[in-house]
Amino acid sequence: MGEGFAEDQGNNDTIFRPSARIGFEMSYPARILFEPETEQFETSIDIEFSKNWFGVLEAGILGVDVERDDFNYYSDGYFFRTGLDFNILGRETLKENDVVYFGLRYGYGKQKHGADNIIVYDEYWDTSYTTSVDGSDFESHWGEIVGGVKTELFANLFIGWSLRLRLILHETEETLMKPYRIAGFGSGGENTAIDFNYSIFYRIPF
Repeated sequence: MGEGFAEDQGNNDTIFRPSARIGFEMSYPARILFEPETEQFETSIDIEFSKNWFGVLEAGILGVDVERDDFNYYSDGYFFRTGLDFNILGRETLKENDVVYFGLRYGYGKQKHGADNIIVYDEYWDTSYTTSVDGSDFESHWGEIVGGVKTELFANLFIGWSLRLRLILHETEETLMKPYRIAGFGSGGENTAIDFNYSIFYRIPF
């Protein structure tokens, strides 16, 4: 019995312990120092349901408040992403928990945005007037390719980073105003985005 178990532990194909890893994205709060107009917070959970395969769910909220001399823009919303990651690093023992992964995501975001105190100048008559764009809902769907690393610092405590390439699949048709920032995606008015994330995780073995 004991010898058989030892042999299984030495077989790379049988090493697997289900676990969940809860994460908090750290780079967005840090960006507030450089871009105080935008606040985004994001959490995640990944579950290893089969050896080196992880189901992933990421979710967060977005708030934007831009004030300029000739307009004010506001937006708030939420987003989620779901998909799969595969650990290409593999594992030879149950003590090896570091992950180097590639993955795919489907993302969805919904937000309400609008603008007021918009000053429009008429150069011909040398006059100006103030108008606004009423708040409206904006929805977006996108896909993304992800690559990253999660390294165990202490028992079950990880830090990690990821690089993401995103592509809009479908979004609300906006005739008056594009979002300043799309919740969970990136800058508005673009069909592609590249993002870098830095996160901290805690792993819960089952």
